[in-house]
Amino acid sequence: MKVTHLYHSGCLVELEHHLLLFDYYQGKLNLNPNKPLYVFVSHSHYDHYNPEIFKLNHPHITYILSDSLPQQNQAYYVDVHQMNQIDDLSIQTLLSTDEGCAFLIQVENQTIYHAGDLNWWHWAGEPEVDNEYQRITYQQEINSIQKPIDLACIVVDIRQEKDYLLGLSYFLNHVPCRYILPIHYFGHYETTTLLFQEAIDNPYQAQILPVKHSNQTFELPTQ
Repeated sequence: MKVTHLYHSGCLVELEHHLLLFDYYQGKLNLNPNKPLYVFVSHSHYDHYNPEIFKLNHPHITYILSDSLPQQNQAYYVDVHQMNQIDDLSIQTLLSTDEGCAFLIQVENQTIYHAGDLNWWHWAGEPEVDNEYQRITYQQEINSIQKPIDLACIVVDIRQEKDYLLGLSYFLNHVPCRYILPIHYFGHYETTTLLFQEAIDNPYQAQILPVKHSNQTFELPTQ
């Protein structure tokens, strides 16, 4: 499995027979034309959705988009808390704590999770009822994941300051996972440096990928 961090929350996952592109916003795309391309968009915020995806030059594209986006004829639209079978991809959607959905995908004996904006957002100065909603909803959604994950793209946003690890820490303690790709940091590549300095409880020994720049690729062995 080849995983490329593009920019912010955008990533490209290349498997033996499939390409999966998530929340493309910007970055250099290297798309193998011999593998079908599945383009996922979790919601309509500008930093997750670039309409240029509909101009991608690839011979076999399938678009799988949150139904919070404007409708396009050539796309599949998915609601939250659904199971969808599209070609040989099994796709489960979770409710985002912000907008749209998160994706949980099974294909080629791999399980891949992309959070979109599903995160334990806790902001200093916000009403406690709002922060409590974030906690409860995030925990409910993560608790609904009933299978081990091979690759999880998890929000780690240092704008949350002392609370930036809430979502990652809860995920690590409740979902067996092999690899974590941190996302959602607007080019703040010091984020992974900070992560490796933290004493994070990681009972399933997930490997956090050390993202240091845009368009960085990781070659990950599959089981």
